[in-house]
Amino acid sequence: MTKEDRKRKLVMAKLKKTVSFRLKALNPSASINAVHAFCIEDHLQHLFKFVHTPTHPHYAQMIKRAIKSMNEESGSTEEAISEFIRREYEDLPVAHLTVLNVHLRKLCTDGVLVCRESERYVLLVDRDNVKDTPNRRAISTLFFKVLNFKVDNRLLSFITVLL
Repeated sequence: MTKEDRKRKLVMAKLKKTVSFRLKALNPSASINAVHAFCIEDHLQHLFKFVHTPTHPHYAQMIKRAIKSMNEESGSTEEAISEFIRREYEDLPVAHLTVLNVHLRKLCTDGVLVCRESERYVLLVDRDNVKDTPNRRAISTLFFKVLNFKVDNRLLSFITVLL
């Protein structure tokens, strides 16, 4: 039995247990016999026969890789990022553009990317290459505390880079 088969069997068992629990909760006086349990399992297997787990990494990782690989000075457009991802990865969802747009906005909100006025995305800080000395971190923390800001590690690393 492959790892994928074991995972699928475990998921199906959990799903069957959850469905049975919910049915019992709807009508506590009724019992689920072996025939009902078999029907539930059969329907679940038929329903989830075509469920497929994608082989590509998370969208955030694909987006960061695309921006780093293209290394455009003014940033990368959503279209360029999308084309890079389509070229490099298979098994993308049908709604790839929508999913990409949602993740781009989320990464901007999280402070990982910045969207410039020209609709180009730039990585805010390459944290792998940032040398974070204790003095810089102390100055950054003091800066936030003086301004009564909640100290957030992403902002802290950004300010540390600026120092």
